Amino acid sequence: MIVHELTDIEHLFTEQLQEGYYVIRETYQNVLVEPEDGDTVRQVDAGTEEVVTIVFDPGDEYSLICLDTYTFADGIPSLAELKETIAAEYDVFVDHRWAAPSL
Repeated sequence: MIVHELTDIEHLFTEQLQEGYYVIRETYQNVLVEPEDGDTVRQVDAGTEEVVTIVFDPGDEYSLICLDTYTFADGIPSLAELKETIAAEYDVFVDHRWAAPSL
């Protein structure tokens, strides 16, 4: 069983992402469920992980397009670390000093 809490961080990137792009952060509290004798189960806390998803809104009635998902097992990444991770593959930031170098 996995219990998770959804928290968005779009407000952190409102002024920094190109129009139509969004960053969504989900915090998952992982719980391992192990069967014991009979009908009993044991729950073990397996820690948390942060899942960051980059999506694009095409601006019509269709669903958001998921561009990529990143998982951070060591907790919430700093804003600078998150920008660096995303900018390494996607040029979604208005401030181009975070953009990946062109090849």
